Amino acid sequence: MARALLVAATFVSGLSLAAATGASPDAQPSPATLLARHVPVLVLHPAEAIRPTSLDGFLADADLQRRTASGWVRADGPLPAGGADERLDQRGCNATDGPAATPCYVAAEAAHGARPVVYGAVLRRGGRIELQYWVWYPWDAYSPTVPPGELWQVHEGDWESVAVIVDPKGGPLTVGYSQHGKGVRRTWAAAPKRGTHPVAYVALGSHANYPTAGTQRLDPRVVDPLFVSVIRQNGQAAVDHTGNGRVVRPSLVRVTATSPSWMAFAGGFGEDSYLRAPGGQPQAYSATGPKGPAFHAQWRRPVAEVMSWPRG
Repeated sequence: MARALLVAATFVSGLSLAAATGASPDAQPSPATLLARHVPVLVLHPAEAIRPTSLDGFLADADLQRRTASGWVRADGPLPAGGADERLDQRGCNATDGPAATPCYVAAEAAHGARPVVYGAVLRRGGRIELQYWVWYPWDAYSPTVPPGELWQVHEGDWESVAVIVDPKGGPLTVGYSQHGKGVRRTWAAAPKRGTHPVAYVALGSHANYPTAGTQRLDPRVVDPLFVSVIRQNGQAAVDHTGNGRVVRPSLVRVTATSPSWMAFAGGFGEDSYLRAPGGQPQAYSATGPKGPAFHAQWRRPVAEVMSWPRG
């Protein structure tokens, strides 16, 4: 009886959704319809100062730099296609200041009055479709403690993503949540949702995405095990913190591998990254910020990459 009721409820739900969209139950939704249907809802930690935003403000405030034998030098001209040996550097804010630099990045973005957006793309592999929603944060300041203590890791620029994998008729199957190096996944049935929109709880500072609120253990299958080890060696728990703070419903901006033009930029979206241990000085551990969406494994291996992530 329970199974019969479940089947009936699923059937009625499908009819209701079709009626709401003006489509028949068997119709294949357009890519635009699919993307709009599943734009994620982002729930920030109550202490989060950095908001998901449009990339435009950062592009306006950043200098293009090229790596040379003597270091980084300013490069002239528009943002190139390619440019793997180049990076963008936010003028006026210094990553080496660590969490103390957060107000500088907040003020820089506030000057542009930008709205929160996600950059969406539809990618296919075999019989599955991946809806990718890329989220931009101008600053990442991770610390295992709230508020940040003497142990921290920071980098200018932060690309995160939420993905929804659907079948050829648009039926949602899986939700992927980016976390540090890789991510985790949940079945659509087990993922938190608001209507047709998956909910992601955004970790304080790091902006990793989680399906739940609370203290989140850093999983060595997802996060660099060496980084986890450094945190533990300094007497801290290797955790992220999510919570029920501001709810963000971003607007959707569609992208492709070449449009807008910054999608083809292969360089770093930010300057040097830094790690500081208690009693020490900030140490540079990466010469650039993160690459753009089209240069991530998730874009290059649609569906397959998310399905390789552990269940969260």
